[in-house]
Amino acid sequence: MSLRVDSLTRMVGQNVEDSYGRVLGVLVSLNSDVDGNIKYIEVKVEDRGLEVIPGDRASLKDGKLIVTPTWKYEALKLIEALDRAYRRRKAVESISTNTDIQAEIIEDLKRNLSEEIKNLKIKAEEVKRIIKDRITAIEDEGLQISRSIVNIQTLYFSGELSEKNYTQSINHLRKLREKLLEEKNDAKRTLDKLEKTIEAATSPLEVKKPEKIEQQQKQDQPQVTVQPVVVKVEGA
Repeated sequence: MSLRVDSLTRMVGQNVEDSYGRVLGVLVSLNSDVDGNIKYIEVKVEDRGLEVIPGDRASLKDGKLIVTPTWKYEALKLIEALDRAYRRRKAVESISTNTDIQAEIIEDLKRNLSEEIKNLKIKAEEVKRIIKDRITAIEDEGLQISRSIVNIQTLYFSGELSEKNYTQSINHLRKLREKLLEEKNDAKRTLDKLEKTIEAATSPLEVKKPEKIEQQQKQDQPQVTVQPVVVKVEGA
């Protein structure tokens, strides 16, 4: 559901966080249509400038304005579409056994669904690449943080850095590493879910025939009456 302008006006001037609790910047402006639906928000990123973020990626949670990362937003949207396509495939296969519906109508539905799923699968490959690229970037950032931790510890244990400055620095670095690991694990889970959803939406279906049709088929089968065989024994 889209955010409403009246729910965000009170958030102007406050921090904007991502899905992992990291502060992205400050909400400085927003734009909505005449119905009051948020079209996009504008976030001041430190002192470097403004970032325009689509309203669909923003949400309110526990009184905070949260922005979903692009990779996750695209993946979740695609997973929802693929899951819907899968359920519709099952529905079409189920009703295809209904002899009251013209075969041409069913085949047309199947063709349209197949085309939609084909396009979704192409999009999914692109989203999978984006997620994998983000995981690689996180791993690179994690390596850089590890180097920074070693450097700051070297300065501290050599007596070149005060305990106060060391504590402040190491806390920032550890928190940054913790949030990166949280995002990496989330990215891996999302990628796995996306791959499983793709497989479900594209794999052949095994649809059980409706019970009424099975019963009708049994009734239509010719009934064979087995006559008893009488054996006459001579001299009995």
